[in-house]
Amino acid sequence: MANRRVLVKRRKSIGNIRKITRTMQLIATARFQAAFSRAVASRPYTEKLSEMVGDLARGAEGIDHPLLKTQNPGAPAALLVLTSSRGLCGGYNANILRVAHSQLEEWKQAEQAH
Repeated sequence: MANRRVLVKRRKSIGNIRKITRTMQLIATARFQAAFSRAVASRPYTEKLSEMVGDLARGAEGIDHPLLKTQNPGAPAALLVLTSSRGLCGGYNANILRVAHSQLEEWKQAEQAH
């Protein structure tokens, strides 16, 4: 009978650990989504800033610097994707890979349009 009690107790412990882990994962996902939405909200700002820097660079004729040169829009591009391998990062990794995949699809469609 002692074995049965030990097994029941262990089973309960595993269930409790599962609940705690699930809660931690939900909290981590919620925090990531909040940070991600803030990053998405800042996209218009960064696009406008990039446009302004481009305008300034075009106005800087005669200055020879690699950062002031215009890039070839048809040149090959690379997408560097960084994921995490620490803690409860499954939701983070899934979101990062989803965004990377959608960016690649967007590039493919733009390439086919040209």
